[in-house]
Parts: sequence; C-alpha cells; structure tokens
Amino acid sequence: MDRMVPEPRTFKELVEADMRRAARLIIRVQDEVDPQFRIATAEGDYSIAVTLSRDPRERTMMLRRVSAFMAWKKALGFILASELHVPDCVYALGVMREDVVACMARITRAPKPWTAANFGKVEWIDRSLIGQEMIDLLPRSALGDAGRAMSKTEVAMLEKWFGKDGKYPAVHIETGEMRGV
Repeated sequence: MDRMVPEPRTFKELVEADMRRAARLIIRVQDEVDPQFRIATAEGDYSIAVTLSRDPRERTMMLRRVSAFMAWKKALGFILASELHVPDCVYALGVMREDVVACMARITRAPKPWTAANFGKVEWIDRSLIGQEMIDLLPRSALGDAGRAMSKTEVAMLEKWFGKDGKYPAVHIETGEMRGV
C-alpha cells in the first residue's frame, strides 16, 4: 500500500487514490476516520468529511443532507472513502453518471502504531455487491434531469451543515477555501 502511484488518469484510478489517501489519514491519526466525500462539480471538486451516526435514522438524514449538497452544486459524481468494519478495511466508492466502482484494502489492526504494512493489497469490489442506496446519493439532476431550485429553507439547512461556519464545512479542493453553499 505504501508504493508510489502515478497521478490518477481514470475514474477508477482516482477512486483507488482516494482510498489510499484515507489509509494515509488512518495512519496519521491512528484512529478511525470519518467518511470523506469528494464531490465533483463543474466549479471543481469539494471535500466534505462527515460523521455518520450508528443510529440508522440519523445516518440516513446525514446522507440525505450530503445528497442535497450534491444537488445544490449540480454534482457530476462523487467518491466516498471510509472504513468498513465487516470486512475490516478502508474502502472507496466512486459514482458517476455512467460508472460505479469500488475498491478496498483490508486492515490488520495489530501491531500499533499502524503503518502502511497494516493495509492489504487493493481489491476491487464487484458491482453487484454495491448497495443501490449509496449509488442513489448522486442526485437525479446529475443524471440528466432538469433538477429543481432549492428553497430558502433548504439553502439554510445546507449552510448550517456545509457552509463556512457549518458543522462540516465543504472545502473546495483546488483552492482550499471553505466555500460551502
């Protein structure tokens, strides 16, 4: 997992690169990491790290908020990099209009401190094993629908969660700015 990898040129390579980035973050913090979203838009990519509750209702609500942010920014696609507990791994899921890919690298949790040696080889996940609920996070507007205007209430909600002073500020990756909504 520690080998140098050339700059990603395809969507699949970008998904793998984001999975490797999440593994490096796990090594740096020596703890679990929050799910990391990379959201591709016409104005550049955004990064949002969110905490997902173990409570199914709260988890669903947060994922809906992220999906609403994607709708607001007219997302072209996204990559979600995180950890799974079964199997114990770091993984990344990439969703675009015509492409869905996912990969993982298993984690051996001992010994600690964790290093690149604690991560196994990259394994690609069969498309049939990827849950539709995660694919459906990409709003239909990204899939060619006309989309819809956001209400003032929705914009206020997005600002509360992903704005500059929000709980999980959206960061424009290229500039490092917390642009939010």
